[in-house]
Amino acid sequence: MATYPDLLARYSRGTLRLRKPLKLPEGAEVRVTVKAVEPKKRRLPKRRYLYPNRAVPWENLRRLTGIVSLGGDALADSEALYDGE
Repeated sequence: MATYPDLLARYSRGTLRLRKPLKLPEGAEVRVTVKAVEPKKRRLPKRRYLYPNRAVPWENLRRLTGIVSLGGDALADSEALYDGE
């Protein structure tokens, strides 16, 4: 007679349903031991950087100089920025 050491089944509405059929003769008696299986933990996808680091040519950085003036007075700078003048 066939031996099935480890079977998976799903419990639903009071019934155990085997995932694979068994090759047993009709009316065969079997011994059943039930052990709940822990649900698998989901692996999180590898997180990509929001702002990836990459080399930038110095010419690009040189073009950016002078865009923001550093006056040192935060109040005056914010007034100039938000007053619309």
